[in-house]
Amino acid sequence: MREGKVKVVGFKDGGEEECDLLMGADGVKSVVRKALFGEEEKFGPKYSGTSGVGGFLTTPLPSSVVDKRAMVFTFGRNGFFGYSSGGPPSTDSLMWWSISGTDSLPSRQNLDRDEIKAKMQKRHANAADPVIRDVIAKADVDSVYPTWVMPDLPHWGENGIVLVGDATHALSPTTEQGVSQALEDAQTLSLLLGDTLKRAYGSVPPEETASPAEQEKDAVAVSLKLLYNIRALRTKAIAERGRRMDRPKTKMSAAQEYSMYCFFWLMMRFTF
Repeated sequence: MREGKVKVVGFKDGGEEECDLLMGADGVKSVVRKALFGEEEKFGPKYSGTSGVGGFLTTPLPSSVVDKRAMVFTFGRNGFFGYSSGGPPSTDSLMWWSISGTDSLPSRQNLDRDEIKAKMQKRHANAADPVIRDVIAKADVDSVYPTWVMPDLPHWGENGIVLVGDATHALSPTTEQGVSQALEDAQTLSLLLGDTLKRAYGSVPPEETASPAEQEKDAVAVSLKLLYNIRALRTKAIAERGRRMDRPKTKMSAAQEYSMYCFFWLMMRFTF
C-alpha cells in the first residue's frame, strides 16, 4: 500500500485502487493490520491453546435435536463435544464439533487425519451419549481449526486506515459474537463518519483556515478515534468473557471437572 493524498491499494493480480479511507475487515490474519502496525509480533494474533475439528455426518437425527430443535453440548475433563441439526430433519444431516486444548499449534500443512481422529476418539471414548460414540466412530476428520485471539491494540485506526471485526478484536467462537461485533463496528463507524463529514461539509460552516480536503481528513481522523473510544471497552469485555467460557473446553484436573459439574447443576437448578 502506498500513501499520499489518497491511499493506493495493490492486489495480487496487479490491480490497484485509490481510496481516501481503507477499512480492514480482512480477518484475524489481516493484511491491513500489518500495513497499520507493521510486522511486530505483539500486534498479531495469538493461538488460544484450543483447536477444533468438526463436520457433517449423514445419520438419523436424535429426538432431542428434532423435537426440541436443540443444540447438545457435552463438557468433560478432556474437552468439549457438541452437535445439532445440519439442515432440515428430512436431510438426516448431523453437524458436530469437538474442541480441546492442545500443547502446540496444529499444522495444516502436515496434518495427519488418522492421528487427529484417533485423538478425538480417545478424548471421547467414555462418553455416555450414544450419539457422540456413533459420531466419533463414523465421522471423517478433514481439517483442524485453531482458535485465534487478538491482543489489545493501542488504537483501531489512523492516517486513513481503520480495522473492524476480527482484524482488531478476534473473539472466541464460544461468545458467538464475532459477526455481531463486526457489524456493530461497521454501523458505529458509518454513523460517526456521517456525522463528522456532515459537520465538515453540511450544516456546520467549514473552517476558513482549512481546505475541503483537510477538513475531510480531519473528520475521518475524529471518526476513527471515536470508534476506538466507543467500541474498545465493549469488545474487550466480551473477549474476557469468552476466555472464561473457554476454560471448560481445555484439559482439567478432577477437582476442576467436578467443580464445573457442580456449577452447571446449580445453574440449571436455580435458573428461571
